[in-house]
Amino acid sequence: MPAPTDKGTTRDLARILRTGSFAEALDAAITVRGLTLDRLRYHLAGRGIDVSVATLSYWRRDRRRPERAESLRAVEALEVLLGLPRSSLITLLGPPRPRGRWMNRTDAIDPLAGAGADLLTRFEDPDEGRYGLISAHDVFTVRADRAERGVRSRVVLRAEQGRVTRFLAKYRSDDPEFPPELIDVRFCRTGRVLSDDRTGLIVAELLLDRPLRTGEHAVVEYEISGRPGPPVEFYYRQFTEPIAEYSQQVQFEGTPPVECHGFRRDDLEQPEQATDPLPVGPSRASCLVGVNLSPGVVGTRWRW
Repeated sequence: MPAPTDKGTTRDLARILRTGSFAEALDAAITVRGLTLDRLRYHLAGRGIDVSVATLSYWRRDRRRPERAESLRAVEALEVLLGLPRSSLITLLGPPRPRGRWMNRTDAIDPLAGAGADLLTRFEDPDEGRYGLISAHDVFTVRADRAERGVRSRVVLRAEQGRVTRFLAKYRSDDPEFPPELIDVRFCRTGRVLSDDRTGLIVAELLLDRPLRTGEHAVVEYEISGRPGPPVEFYYRQFTEPIAEYSQQVQFEGTPPVECHGFRRDDLEQPEQATDPLPVGPSRASCLVGVNLSPGVVGTRWRW
């Protein structure tokens, strides 16, 4: 490997390995060693580890986080290739993040900042009316290997102002390496479907059978699936306006979790407030129901 060319940069790297983040340390190490991402990919491939240049760039820029077993193997190999102390990068990763999925039906996606706003801007239509949700029902399915299979949703919406021709369904995967996909709709037609690879966000335009005038209702069903990824541990939906009725079921195809409970949050920045335990019976499904809910986050969390 090329030798470091600047002692000050080497000292910076040592400091970042002690106090920085994984992305900062990886970026500093690559800079110090003078290697290109193409060259790193070549060396990894020689060790039987296939990692794309795009993935290495995402890790370096803190757009993604290596968590899968194959990704962690790559990180261990990078420590050797970059001349770093053993486990120095792995330690900076810390424990795996809890994995989960969330549905957001509102027109504002605060936690996505620029990415969510950019996608929604592309759906703006000054002639489109405004609707509200009367009720929503989600069935989130967890595969036998504890990864996500997907969610089927049914919503009842009411036109509140103007002429309503569509419903915007928004869904986000916590891991952008496993992006969601709209796979089925009922009682409507699929319009534009846009996604953001950096955040795992999908926004789908579901076109109603007929335009709604103020006070009229429609029922829409849709199913979103994600590629099998890491184990998931929670699911939630966010509301920014009151809703009369909401039900959330989590279906476990394999061995049920040892514990399952509901939770609420006032918003995504607030801590979870656990609610009652949710029994998982012979059908291997939990059931959470809320009536006359105020704005906030409603979710189910489980422990294997």
